[in-house]
Amino acid sequence: MSITAGVLGTGYSLPPQVRRNDDPVYQALNTQRNAQGVIESAVFRGLDRRRFLAPGERIETHVVTAAQRALDQANTATTDVDRLYGYVTVPEYATPNTLYHVHHLLSLPSDAMVVPVNSEYSNFLLGLAHAAEAVESGRADNSLVACGTDWSRHMDYTKGHAVSIGDGAGAALVGPADRFVMIDHATRTLSSQYHGLNLRHRPLQLNGLSFLPLDPETNLPSMTYEMTQTGVEDLAGVIKDGVPTLVNELLTRNNIPAGSITLMTHQGSRILMDHWEERIAPGCYLDTLAEYGNMTAATYPVNLAHHFRSITTDHVVIVAVGCGLHLTAVVLRT
Repeated sequence: MSITAGVLGTGYSLPPQVRRNDDPVYQALNTQRNAQGVIESAVFRGLDRRRFLAPGERIETHVVTAAQRALDQANTATTDVDRLYGYVTVPEYATPNTLYHVHHLLSLPSDAMVVPVNSEYSNFLLGLAHAAEAVESGRADNSLVACGTDWSRHMDYTKGHAVSIGDGAGAALVGPADRFVMIDHATRTLSSQYHGLNLRHRPLQLNGLSFLPLDPETNLPSMTYEMTQTGVEDLAGVIKDGVPTLVNELLTRNNIPAGSITLMTHQGSRILMDHWEERIAPGCYLDTLAEYGNMTAATYPVNLAHHFRSITTDHVVIVAVGCGLHLTAVVLRT
């Protein structure tokens, strides 16, 4: 008899600090119009609050909390976890990823495989796909998928997209199940847009001065996120229209009517999200944009956990936007 893999439990954890739209950190925002005649920060609307890490607070602490909550909800012990998929970003080291430290803090077994998935922002969705395949093949019984992001510390706060960013962590346990079963997934890789969205060391410009941002803990240069002009154009082009195209193709392939799905997507701009809702026409569209902002890679596990017990549709579709450039979507049968 074949095994079906589904989500057994979910959990999330957020820093307690709240950043509102009038926070002083946004006072340096560039309000000039870009090459398309658009004020970038005006695109990222629909936000009210975001959570952010305090000085000295570590995102892996929240990843561990989220993972433990997922295990508790599934009534599963840490000793029963075979694999740990996911990613912590921005990691403390270039390698190893902080996911190994999460393994240690959770006291997972020494034979539990750790698989960092470096694919911002689809890390959680790709982790779900790999976890489900491991369970269905009989190679693993319980696979934990966990992601955490501290990108509020890695933004250029003169750039409009910075207004959407928040920190957070989420997790899900995948195992043999007949609910929230992974039934399909799909990806579109647009690698010609490789440079459009990136995280790197680079000088920032403020009040006519150029400087390298420093990590306050190490006093060493810190990486910052960059959305190049190409990235801005992608947002209004291949991302805007690529998300509904990918989702609708996936629904057609599986003979699933859009009205029977709960949709969760990348959340950064209400303008984009309204467009996706119109093009896909899901039965239900769930998000936490106003409450938590854009948590990049953590958006998807946080939103799944936040809404897990309230989902009533036959299917859940989660679709991620990612650097590289790529789009990834998964379908779960509830």
